[in-house]
Amino acid sequence: MFSSDEAYEGLLSYGMFSDNLPSFLQSIEFFAWCKTQKESTFQKIDTTPVYYESIRNINIPRIITIPNPVAYRNLCFNLKNNWNDILLHFQTYTDNQDWKISRIHIRKTKENKKILVMGKYDTLRVIFPQVDKDQLFDMGFSNYKEDDNPLLKFKIGAKFQAHADVSNCFGSMYTHSLTWAIAGKVNAKVNRRGSWFNDLDSLLMNTNNGKTHGILIGAHAYNLVSEIILVVVDYHLVKKGYKFIRHIDDYACLTKSYGTAEKFLADLSNELRKYGLILNGKKVSIEDLPATRNPSWVIDISNHPVSLLDYLDYTVMVNYLDFLLSLLKKNDDDATILNYGIKVITGKRASNNAVEYLIDTVHHLVILYPYLVGLLENQLFERYKVTTSTIKNISDNLLIYGAKRNSYELVAYSIYFSLKYDFEFDINSPLLEKVGNLDDCLTLLLAYLYDKRKYGARSRVIKQHKVVAEHLYDNNEDGYWLYYYEVLPSNKLKDYWNKMKKDKISFLKSAFIT
Repeated sequence: MFSSDEAYEGLLSYGMFSDNLPSFLQSIEFFAWCKTQKESTFQKIDTTPVYYESIRNINIPRIITIPNPVAYRNLCFNLKNNWNDILLHFQTYTDNQDWKISRIHIRKTKENKKILVMGKYDTLRVIFPQVDKDQLFDMGFSNYKEDDNPLLKFKIGAKFQAHADVSNCFGSMYTHSLTWAIAGKVNAKVNRRGSWFNDLDSLLMNTNNGKTHGILIGAHAYNLVSEIILVVVDYHLVKKGYKFIRHIDDYACLTKSYGTAEKFLADLSNELRKYGLILNGKKVSIEDLPATRNPSWVIDISNHPVSLLDYLDYTVMVNYLDFLLSLLKKNDDDATILNYGIKVITGKRASNNAVEYLIDTVHHLVILYPYLVGLLENQLFERYKVTTSTIKNISDNLLIYGAKRNSYELVAYSIYFSLKYDFEFDINSPLLEKVGNLDDCLTLLLAYLYDKRKYGARSRVIKQHKVVAEHLYDNNEDGYWLYYYEVLPSNKLKDYWNKMKKDKISFLKSAFIT
């Protein structure tokens, strides 16, 4: 196990920005700055996070957030100062487990400094985690070399498997229920002040506009906080004798009878309701055993002959991608199939014609399924050393389509690619004029970085960016804090924003500072 200081660094320095965002942001400088400041610098007030729409596998957006940095620092600092109590809480509510119920495990690794390494939301989380080589700590999903796989043992003698997940889990969590989970509901209501868990409740609310309902999705501290509640639910279900595991908010339980499976779902629902959570009725099921461990399409992909090949020619590539598209249509257009299937082959050698066909196909598909945009950089551009002209062609289309359809994620990635691979779009106007009406913080920030690189820091368009940023700041539009903080000079900012800016703290990776 690691120390409270290491946990603090992991959460704040490496866990402030979701892995689902374009990779141009960092909080390492901010973490270092925080260590040099007096506590009075960090105001404890309600703040608004940045909101970012990340498209899910079923083409529905999921809101990812970037919390106000000081509010998030205060939350992480509370977790640091009470780390031993938090560990004791986890120990207390997992001591009755003969197996690891939660598939999220806090552990120290050699490769990283993050507390939490997660795969893209709504993917096969265990199979494709995203790993950053600069991390030092991992609170990731199952590592089968170190963790048990209890479902295999539970299936012996079992005849049924119950599945359920929590409806809008993070968005439904009642912040006060944290205190109930830690201290007990009666005790928490009697002791409403003066305890660290009450402070944690308040600081969590500070990151979300003072709201008592809803924990944000994005920064890694929120995943840790959610576990404080969910391990208590697990504890009471274990006491009832159920054999189950949980992937964040997704439950699987093995039983000998249909009635016991029904009772598990009823008891799970009752335990969740104690914390203001309910089951997602559309995802509750009981199936007969034996059953396959993975969805049928995973088995179909795994059994495809392409898995046995080391080299893919044009014909094989065409046939394989057609096969993926046929699976897609048979499975309600679940883009996870494309994401998974393409990752299966991108580690293989391929002919130039095959690679060209693959890139053209994904170029076509990403417009139809924006969920795939996160696949482009590491799985295609970097692996196959795609030419800048091809990346530019793809990005041009992402920008045009994204701006037309108000697809913030496609626009954000298109600009991110232009900055990373150093090319300009085929447009005559500044990006502020092209995408400013989208009213999205990350898009505005990326447009500012693009316009600054193209037109210069003293240009008319950058002056216009400053006008927009100052208007947002003066009107307390905190949901744009990342944009107005990076755009405005220190003399236009107050309080901790002013102090940070004077100390030249940026949330941009060095390659994106112009």
